[in-house]
Amino acid sequence: MKTLQANRSLLRKPAKRRHYDSAFKRHLVELTLVPGASVARIALDHRVNANILFRWRRHYMREVAPAAVKPAAALLPVMLSESNEALEVIARSVPGPGSGARHKHRFTPAGVIEVELALGQLRITGSVELEVLRVVLAALASK
Repeated sequence: MKTLQANRSLLRKPAKRRHYDSAFKRHLVELTLVPGASVARIALDHRVNANILFRWRRHYMREVAPAAVKPAAALLPVMLSESNEALEVIARSVPGPGSGARHKHRFTPAGVIEVELALGQLRITGSVELEVLRVVLAALASK
């Protein structure tokens, strides 16, 4: 019996949790919010576990975030124009061959037209003249 009691006295008592003042917590959190600040370095310098400092920071941000006014999303005006006008504007904005720019090619509109037919699929890429497209579709329709 005496040996059991002696062994109990050798057991360590559970460590008590440290309690920090709220002003100290706020001070450390504000230090972490400075641009370029390292949370791990601040925690190490003040002998606090970095995970605890991150938790304090998370609680602080939850308290402050609802109070902060968030700007409303702004809508930008959009203007639609005829496709020929848009192509002319784009063509004017691309430098020409004599301007000394690195781009040697002029802007050419590119697109894709896909048509599903009973015989299969027709896929046309790049710019195609209207008359060529009519001939191809007429040939496919006659089959």
